[in-house]
Amino acid sequence: MAKSLREQLIGAWELIEYCAYMPNDESDKKYPMGPEAQGIIMYTPDGHMSAQLLTPGQKQFSAPGTDAEWAQLGKNYVAYTGQFYLDEQGDKQGPILLHHMRSANLPYLVGDTQRRLCKIQEESDGRYLILSLGETMKVFGEDRMIRVRWRRMPDNQATQPPESSRL
Repeated sequence: MAKSLREQLIGAWELIEYCAYMPNDESDKKYPMGPEAQGIIMYTPDGHMSAQLLTPGQKQFSAPGTDAEWAQLGKNYVAYTGQFYLDEQGDKQGPILLHHMRSANLPYLVGDTQRRLCKIQEESDGRYLILSLGETMKVFGEDRMIRVRWRRMPDNQATQPPESSRL
């Protein structure tokens, strides 16, 4: 029997692409966190989620860091966690996934519920979770569509971390 969308969603996903494209030209992409943005999003069986996205290449600094160093880091990192809700029937655009932010590093996200269109698809190199808004939003001063592509991470059954703890 085929797994429900909710069952397929459960687990960890690695960020592959976070882009904003023109509604009439998907090849016209801009990258809000840069083309090499990294991140992980996780969904638990009991209805919780956590997402972290970052712009790679941050300057190293020693603890405790200066206010300016922390401010720069804060501009390049987004994290939030809370409950998720999935309407597998959705609307005419497809299934709807809601992220309700219980906590976030961006204060304006706390308590917010964000709506995403949700699709999982198999490709030759793995399973992908595609989240989008279904409508335009202002990005770099233009009305653009948002699409975030995540690839399913393999299950981790290891009892020890890899030799080098730096990824």
